[in-house]
Amino acid sequence: MRRSLGIFGLVLGALGLLSAVAFARKEAPKARAATPLAAVTPSPARPEEPAKQPVSSPFSALPELRLANLNTRESVSVQLYDAEGHVDPQSAQKLDGLLVDARDPDHIVQTELNRRTLQLLFRAAYHFRAASVEVVSAYRRPGRRREGLHAEGRAIDFKLPGVSAAALAAYLRTLPRVGVGVYTHPRTQYVHLDTRERSFHWLDASPPGRRWRERSLRDPKLVARDASYRESMDLPESCAAFASAAR
Repeated sequence: MRRSLGIFGLVLGALGLLSAVAFARKEAPKARAATPLAAVTPSPARPEEPAKQPVSSPFSALPELRLANLNTRESVSVQLYDAEGHVDPQSAQKLDGLLVDARDPDHIVQTELNRRTLQLLFRAAYHFRAASVEVVSAYRRPGRRREGLHAEGRAIDFKLPGVSAAALAAYLRTLPRVGVGVYTHPRTQYVHLDTRERSFHWLDASPPGRRWRERSLRDPKLVARDASYRESMDLPESCAAFASAAR
């Protein structure tokens, strides 16, 4: 009897072992399937985004202008703006030293010219694609004559080679807060430009040194134009939109 029970126990043990092995084989695929794919497969690398290229400034593309003082016969070539669209101090100072009052060669007088006046001078030159500017008069020290806005360094009389005085003055009259005079006598043929709060335009057919044939020019849009003034209007046309967006 004991021997039969022993054999029976061995049979039961063998059956249990076989069942355990079969169960383990059955569950093994499930365990492998439950393993996340990301744990065994590396994620594909993301493509690198191309580096953003810096936006080029149109101010850097502006050419130098050659300005000549017709009284001293001296000239300089300058680029008025830096790459960010600000008036370059060193360039402006060169113009201060060029556009002096040299009526008395023994007592040449210099002042700091109004920077907006210089900006509008350059705007006009770039508009007409002029490579040079001929300055008839800029700063004038007051004496027997008060010299108007020339005495404040806010006015420049100039010519653009190849551009008529009438065409130059017509363009400048489209700008806000300016004084524009066109001198039409055969011995003058230049344009006066100054900066002021309320625009005023005139025509003068007098000979040099005289002002007896001056008359004002009416402009019905003048007041509205002055009211619309923004600093970007002083910049070269090719740069005005860029400067507005950047600021």
